[in-house]
Amino acid sequence: MRRLLLFVFAMACMLSTGFAQLFPAVDNPTSGEASMLALQFSHDDDGSLQKITNLNFTGWAPAVTGPNGEEVPFRVFGAGADFTTLYYSENLTAGEYTLTGFFHVYTDYDKLDEYKAKTGDNKLVEYEPYAKRPYHVRQLVPLRNPVVVKLEPNTIMSFGSFAVRYSHFQGLAGEAPDRWRAKDDVAITVEEPYSDVVLRYMKPWRSPKWKKWNAKNPAQPL
Repeated sequence: MRRLLLFVFAMACMLSTGFAQLFPAVDNPTSGEASMLALQFSHDDDGSLQKITNLNFTGWAPAVTGPNGEEVPFRVFGAGADFTTLYYSENLTAGEYTLTGFFHVYTDYDKLDEYKAKTGDNKLVEYEPYAKRPYHVRQLVPLRNPVVVKLEPNTIMSFGSFAVRYSHFQGLAGEAPDRWRAKDDVAITVEEPYSDVVLRYMKPWRSPKWKKWNAKNPAQPL
Protein backbone atom coordinates (compact mmCIF):
# COMPACT_ATOMS: atom_id res chain seq x y z
CA MET A 1 0.00 0.00 0.00
CA ARG A 2 2.82 2.37 0.89
CA ARG A 3 4.48 1.71 -2.47
CA LEU A 4 1.20 2.38 -4.26
CA LEU A 5 0.77 5.69 -2.46
CA LEU A 6 4.34 6.70 -3.29
CA PHE A 7 3.77 5.78 -6.94
CA VAL A 8 0.55 7.80 -7.11
CA PHE A 9 2.27 10.77 -5.45
CA ALA A 10 5.21 10.57 -7.88
CA MET A 11 2.89 10.40 -10.88
CA ALA A 12 0.91 13.38 -9.59
CA CYS A 13 4.12 15.38 -9.21
CA MET A 14 5.22 14.47 -12.71
CA LEU A 15 1.86 15.42 -14.20
CA SER A 16 1.65 18.71 -12.32
CA THR A 17 5.23 19.63 -13.25
CA GLY A 18 4.65 18.72 -16.86
CA PHE A 19 1.47 20.78 -16.92
CA ALA A 20 3.27 23.78 -15.47
CA GLN A 21 5.92 23.56 -18.16
CA LEU A 22 3.38 23.54 -21.01
CA PHE A 23 2.99 27.29 -20.78
CA PRO A 24 5.50 30.14 -20.43
CA ALA A 25 6.15 31.95 -17.18
CA VAL A 26 3.86 34.87 -16.40
CA ASP A 27 3.05 36.95 -13.33
CA ASN A 28 -0.46 37.23 -11.96
CA PRO A 29 -2.32 40.41 -12.93
CA THR A 30 -1.46 43.05 -10.36
CA SER A 31 -4.92 44.60 -10.62
CA GLY A 32 -8.19 44.38 -12.49
CA GLU A 33 -6.92 47.14 -14.77
CA ALA A 34 -3.65 45.41 -15.69
CA SER A 35 -3.16 44.66 -19.38
CA MET A 36 -0.81 42.75 -21.68
CA LEU A 37 0.74 43.21 -25.12
CA ALA A 38 1.86 40.37 -27.36
CA LEU A 39 3.19 39.73 -30.86
CA GLN A 40 4.44 36.96 -33.11
CA PHE A 41 7.95 37.10 -34.58
CA SER A 42 9.49 34.66 -37.06
CA HIS A 43 12.72 34.02 -38.92
CA ASP A 44 12.15 34.28 -42.68
CA ASP A 45 14.41 31.48 -43.91
CA ASP A 46 14.13 31.78 -47.70
CA GLY A 47 10.38 32.18 -47.47
CA SER A 48 9.85 29.55 -44.77
CA LEU A 49 8.81 31.06 -41.44
CA GLN A 50 10.74 29.45 -38.58
CA LYS A 51 11.24 30.05 -34.88
CA ILE A 52 13.60 32.86 -33.90
CA THR A 53 16.93 31.64 -32.51
CA ASN A 54 17.74 33.24 -29.16
CA LEU A 55 21.05 32.14 -27.61
CA ASN A 56 23.33 33.62 -24.98
CA PHE A 57 25.43 35.41 -27.63
CA THR A 58 22.78 36.34 -30.22
CA GLY A 59 19.09 37.07 -29.83
CA TRP A 60 16.11 39.18 -30.79
CA ALA A 61 13.57 41.29 -28.92
CA PRO A 62 10.84 43.82 -29.76
CA ALA A 63 11.76 47.50 -29.63
CA VAL A 64 8.77 49.03 -27.86
CA THR A 65 8.34 52.37 -26.14
CA GLY A 66 5.64 53.03 -23.56
CA PRO A 67 3.41 56.00 -22.72
CA ASN A 68 6.27 57.97 -21.16
CA GLY A 69 8.89 57.07 -23.76
CA GLU A 70 10.32 54.27 -21.63
CA GLU A 71 11.63 51.04 -23.11
CA VAL A 72 9.23 48.17 -22.47
CA PRO A 73 10.84 44.73 -21.99
CA PHE A 74 9.15 41.62 -23.35
CA ARG A 75 9.36 37.98 -22.39
CA VAL A 76 9.87 35.35 -25.08
CA PHE A 77 8.31 31.94 -25.67
CA GLY A 78 9.67 29.80 -28.48
CA ALA A 79 8.70 26.30 -27.39
CA GLY A 80 5.12 26.26 -28.59
CA ALA A 81 3.86 23.61 -30.99
CA ASP A 82 2.81 24.72 -34.48
CA PHE A 83 3.87 28.30 -33.81
CA THR A 84 7.02 30.33 -34.32
CA THR A 85 8.06 32.75 -31.55
CA LEU A 86 5.84 34.69 -29.21
CA TYR A 87 6.77 37.81 -27.23
CA TYR A 88 4.60 39.24 -24.46
CA SER A 89 4.72 41.85 -21.71
CA GLU A 90 2.26 41.70 -18.82
CA ASN A 91 1.02 44.09 -16.15
CA LEU A 92 1.11 47.14 -18.37
CA THR A 93 -0.89 50.28 -17.70
CA ALA A 94 -3.26 51.69 -20.27
CA GLY A 95 -1.74 54.10 -22.76
CA GLU A 96 0.01 54.39 -26.11
CA TYR A 97 2.70 51.83 -26.95
CA THR A 98 4.81 51.93 -30.10
CA LEU A 99 6.63 49.07 -31.79
CA THR A 100 9.40 50.63 -33.91
CA GLY A 101 11.17 47.42 -34.94
CA PHE A 102 13.23 44.63 -33.44
CA PHE A 103 16.58 44.59 -31.69
CA HIS A 104 19.21 42.08 -32.65
CA VAL A 105 21.52 41.92 -29.63
CA TYR A 106 24.83 40.13 -29.95
CA THR A 107 27.99 39.70 -27.90
CA ASP A 108 31.15 41.50 -29.04
CA TYR A 109 33.96 39.24 -27.85
CA ASP A 110 36.59 41.99 -27.56
CA LYS A 111 34.23 43.95 -25.32
CA LEU A 112 33.47 40.77 -23.38
CA ASP A 113 37.18 40.14 -22.77
CA GLU A 114 37.60 43.74 -21.57
CA TYR A 115 34.63 43.34 -19.23
CA LYS A 116 35.98 40.10 -17.76
CA ALA A 117 39.46 41.56 -17.29
CA LYS A 118 38.01 44.60 -15.52
CA THR A 119 35.46 42.86 -13.30
CA GLY A 120 36.78 39.32 -12.91
CA ASP A 121 33.30 38.11 -13.82
CA ASN A 122 33.74 34.88 -15.75
CA LYS A 123 30.13 33.74 -15.73
CA LEU A 124 28.67 32.66 -19.03
CA VAL A 125 26.76 35.37 -20.85
CA GLU A 126 23.00 34.97 -21.07
CA TYR A 127 20.16 35.91 -23.37
CA GLU A 128 19.10 39.20 -21.78
CA PRO A 129 18.37 41.61 -24.65
CA TYR A 130 17.24 44.51 -22.47
CA ALA A 131 20.12 44.38 -19.97
CA LYS A 132 22.46 46.65 -21.99
CA ARG A 133 25.63 44.89 -20.86
CA PRO A 134 28.95 46.56 -21.78
CA TYR A 135 29.68 43.75 -24.23
CA HIS A 136 26.28 43.88 -25.93
CA VAL A 137 25.81 45.47 -29.34
CA ARG A 138 22.31 46.37 -30.43
CA GLN A 139 21.22 46.43 -34.04
CA LEU A 140 17.80 48.01 -34.52
CA VAL A 141 15.98 46.60 -37.54
CA PRO A 142 13.14 49.07 -38.12
CA LEU A 143 9.65 48.47 -39.41
CA ARG A 144 8.58 50.37 -42.49
CA ASN A 145 5.97 52.05 -40.31
CA PRO A 146 5.89 51.94 -36.51
CA VAL A 147 2.87 50.15 -35.06
CA VAL A 148 0.99 52.10 -32.40
CA VAL A 149 -1.35 50.37 -29.97
CA LYS A 150 -3.59 52.37 -27.70
CA LEU A 151 -3.70 49.82 -24.93
CA GLU A 152 -6.94 49.73 -22.99
CA PRO A 153 -7.23 48.67 -19.35
CA ASN A 154 -8.05 45.07 -18.42
CA THR A 155 -7.29 43.46 -21.78
CA ILE A 156 -4.71 41.74 -23.97
CA MET A 157 -3.89 43.37 -27.30
CA SER A 158 -1.59 42.45 -30.19
CA PHE A 159 1.00 44.39 -32.16
CA GLY A 160 0.63 41.78 -34.91
CA SER A 161 2.81 39.25 -36.71
CA PHE A 162 6.24 39.99 -38.16
CA ALA A 163 9.23 38.20 -39.68
CA VAL A 164 12.89 39.04 -40.25
CA ARG A 165 15.35 37.82 -42.88
CA TYR A 166 18.91 37.74 -41.62
CA SER A 167 22.18 35.84 -41.49
CA HIS A 168 25.20 36.23 -39.24
CA PHE A 169 28.47 37.82 -40.34
CA GLN A 170 30.47 34.68 -39.47
CA GLY A 171 28.52 32.81 -36.83
CA LEU A 172 29.76 29.80 -34.92
CA ALA A 173 32.72 29.10 -37.22
CA GLY A 174 34.04 32.67 -37.06
CA GLU A 175 36.73 34.27 -34.93
CA ALA A 176 36.00 37.98 -35.40
CA PRO A 177 34.79 39.83 -32.29
CA ASP A 178 31.54 40.65 -34.09
CA ARG A 179 31.02 37.25 -35.66
CA TRP A 180 27.40 37.16 -34.49
CA ARG A 181 26.54 40.51 -36.07
CA ALA A 182 23.60 40.41 -38.46
CA LYS A 183 24.72 41.17 -42.01
CA ASP A 184 23.79 44.50 -43.57
CA ASP A 185 21.00 42.99 -45.69
CA VAL A 186 18.94 42.19 -42.58
CA ALA A 187 15.33 43.28 -43.12
CA ILE A 188 11.81 42.87 -41.82
CA THR A 189 9.97 40.93 -44.53
CA VAL A 190 6.55 40.35 -42.99
CA GLU A 191 4.51 43.11 -41.36
CA GLU A 192 0.94 42.27 -40.37
CA PRO A 193 0.03 44.96 -37.83
CA TYR A 194 -2.69 44.13 -35.33
CA SER A 195 -3.07 40.51 -36.48
CA ASP A 196 -4.70 38.65 -33.60
CA VAL A 197 -3.25 35.23 -34.42
CA VAL A 198 -0.97 35.43 -31.38
CA LEU A 199 -3.93 36.17 -29.09
CA ARG A 200 -5.86 33.26 -30.59
CA TYR A 201 -2.87 30.98 -30.05
CA MET A 202 -2.60 32.05 -26.39
CA LYS A 203 -6.31 31.79 -25.63
CA PRO A 204 -6.40 28.05 -24.69
CA TRP A 205 -3.55 28.33 -22.17
CA ARG A 206 -5.07 27.13 -18.91
CA SER A 207 -2.44 27.26 -16.19
CA PRO A 208 -3.74 29.10 -13.09
CA LYS A 209 -2.03 32.38 -13.95
CA TRP A 210 -2.81 32.19 -17.66
CA LYS A 211 -6.48 31.57 -16.87
CA LYS A 212 -6.56 34.99 -15.23
CA TRP A 213 -4.91 36.63 -18.22
CA ASN A 214 -7.02 34.84 -20.79
CA ALA A 215 -10.15 36.04 -19.02
CA LYS A 216 -8.99 39.41 -20.41
CA ASN A 217 -8.20 38.01 -23.88
CA PRO A 218 -10.93 39.01 -26.37
CA ALA A 219 -9.81 36.61 -29.13
CA GLN A 220 -11.30 33.26 -30.08
CA PRO A 221 -8.92 30.28 -29.98
CA LEU A 222 -7.36 29.02 -33.20
